[in-house]
Amino acid sequence: MRKWRSAPVKYLATRAISKEEIPKLIEAMKEDGLIALITSEGVRWYHGDYSLQKTAVREVWGLSAKQMIRIDDYVYGHDPFIN
Repeated sequence: MRKWRSAPVKYLATRAISKEEIPKLIEAMKEDGLIALITSEGVRWYHGDYSLQKTAVREVWGLSAKQMIRIDDYVYGHDPFIN
C-alpha cells in the first residue's frame, strides 16, 4: 500500500478522506505515474500505456469502495490529470 497520509491508516472503520487530503493523494498518484482520464465509459485509470482496474488502484492505494467513488467524483469535477 502506498503512503500518502500522515495520520495512521489502521482504524476499526475506514477513515474518510478530507477535502485537503484529496489533492495530496492525487499528487502522490501523479508522482507514481498513475493517471485518470474521463471517458464516455467513466473514469479510466492508467499507468503508462496500461489500463488498470479500479480494484487494483484501490488495493495499491489502500482505498475503500466509497473512497474510490469520492476520488472519481473529484476527478470529474477538477480533472487534475489534464496537465
